[in-house]
Order: sequence, then structure tokens, then C-alpha cells
Amino acid sequence: MKKKRSLRNKFTGKKRWVIVGGVVVLLVAGVAVHSAISDKNSSEDSKYRVAKVSQQTSFTLTGSVEPVQKEILDTPSGDIQSINVKNGEHVEQGQAILTTHNADKQDSVVEVQGEIDKSQRAMNSQQQSINNIKKQMSSVGSGNDGYSELQGQLTEAQNAYADAQASVNAARNKLNTLSSKVNQTLTAPYAGYVEIDTSKQNQPVVTLYSDDRQVSAQISEYDYSKVKLGGNIQVKAVATNKVQETQISYLSEVPTKDSKGNNTKYDLNAKVDAKKFMLGQTVKMSVVQKGIKIPKAAVRDGKVYVVNKAGKAQATKVSGKEVNSYFIVDQGLVDSDKIVTNPDKDLKNNEQVENND
Repeated sequence: MKKKRSLRNKFTGKKRWVIVGGVVVLLVAGVAVHSAISDKNSSEDSKYRVAKVSQQTSFTLTGSVEPVQKEILDTPSGDIQSINVKNGEHVEQGQAILTTHNADKQDSVVEVQGEIDKSQRAMNSQQQSINNIKKQMSSVGSGNDGYSELQGQLTEAQNAYADAQASVNAARNKLNTLSSKVNQTLTAPYAGYVEIDTSKQNQPVVTLYSDDRQVSAQISEYDYSKVKLGGNIQVKAVATNKVQETQISYLSEVPTKDSKGNNTKYDLNAKVDAKKFMLGQTVKMSVVQKGIKIPKAAVRDGKVYVVNKAGKAQATKVSGKEVNSYFIVDQGLVDSDKIVTNPDKDLKNNEQVENND
């Protein structure tokens, strides 16, 4: 009896394991089928890529503060007599910076003055001759045989006088020019700060930096379309965090001399307040970029497929411009819209492209 009960229990145990094994097989098969279906749906959903769009971020670049005008002034020739300002000192427009004396010009002045005196004596002599001839002519009378000879002498004396007078005038003009170069004063053509380098053997080198200041930067050919002459730009000093809103005052159309190959760059300037920014300061500049940037491929026949809350693609007309491999939308999309980035000719209006279940 005990033997039969033992066999029955053994059989029941085996049956239980068979049932458990069957259940496990069914579960595994179910998971596999569900996975296959999910993979299929996922494959179908991934045909079109969906992305959320947003307003463009500001374009930023780095630059430095420099004077609007920087000029090495032409120092007058001659020996330095006095330097009236100190290195780094501020000067006003027209203020004397230094004076010079030119000994060679002084010698030339003396020489030219001698030429003037000589020509003046010749003029006086010819004037005396003219006066004497006229007296003789008045006493002889026009009917006298010697009158015509005196007339010739008078003409000759008058011509000599005119030549001497021309020589005097030319010499005086030369004298005035030379005299102005004997002692000269270098003055500031505009207000600013002077830098005086006296290390040179001959003459000091004077550089003038204007009070007016600007920020200067270089922009690549790929970013050139992001800025425009007269456009707004924000400037922020890295060291002091001082900020100014200003406008782009210069945007070169000619590449910089150091541009090479695919690294073409262009100069950009914007004027800033000298009270806020120091010469040489590093600054960060930013230009607000309007519009929404999307891949150029997302636009088909002037339309973009916007995905609604139900996951359906709706053809929406947009306007804007192409920039490199992108399309900048100015009308038709709003921030956080979801669009199909890779539409093709098979995509239909209101087609389900995203499963939001």
C-alpha cells in the first residue's frame, strides 16, 4: 500500500513540473511575440524622425577694446628742443606735444635772405635807370632822333626790373616756407592719449590713441550672415561684467590678411563708451538671432510637417531663408513645435508619424 502511495506522489510531482515548464514556455513565447511586434512598430515609427524646435541662440564672439583712431604722428625734422607731455598723458586737440629746431633750414633761410637782398638791389638799380631814361626822354622830345633809342633803353630797363621783382617774390615765398620749418611744433590732431617712445636714436616715436573707443573682433565666413552693419550687438567686459548695447559700426567685405583656405575671416567693429571699457580689455559680444533654425531637408515645397498632440504630421506653410545647410524660419513655426525632419514624397498630410498612446 505504501509503495502505491509513493508511486502516486512521484507521478504527481512530475506532472506538476511538466505544467510549470509549459507555463514558462508560453510566457517566453509571449514575450518573444510582443518583442517582435514592438520591434515592428518601432521600425515603422522610426521612418520619420521627429524633433522639437526652438528659437535660435544668440551668436557670440570674443574681441578686445581698442581706440577708434590710432596714429603714429609725423615728428618734424630737426633736433628736439622740448617734449611738452609725458608718456601716457592725455592731450586735447591742438595741444603741443613737442618742438624741434632744424639748423639746416636755418642756414637755408640765411642763404635765401641773401638772394632776396641781391634781387632787391637789382630792382632798385633798374628803377633808378628807368627814372633817368624817362627824364632824358622828356627833355629830348619825341621828335628828336635820339628819342627812339631812349625808348628801347626804357623797355630793356623795365624788363630787367620785372625779372628782379619776380626773383624777389619767388625768394620771399621760399623764405616763408623755410622759416616755418626752422622751429616747428607737433600738435595733437585730436584728443586722446600719447605714447612716446624715446628709445630711438634719431627722434622719438609719438603714437596717439583717440578718446573714442570701439570693440574689434573677427568673424568667419560661415557666421558672416549672422550679423549686419548697423545691427544691434551686446558687449560685455569679461573682467568687470560691464555691459553696453550698441550697434555694429564696421563690417568688412574684404577678408583679413591672415585668412587662409577655409578659414576666411572678416573684421567687425562696434563703438563703446570709454567710461565703461578700458583699452585692451577682453570682451564677449552677442548678437540675437531671430527665427527658428531647422534642417534644410525638413522643408518641402515651402512647407514643414508639424506634428500635433495626436502624433499626426500636418503640412504647414513657412517662410524664411536658407543659410548653409539650414533653413531659418521667420513665420509658420513657434517655439517648442515638433516637426518631421526628414519628410519625403510619400509623407501624407495628417499621417500618423508618432505614437503618443
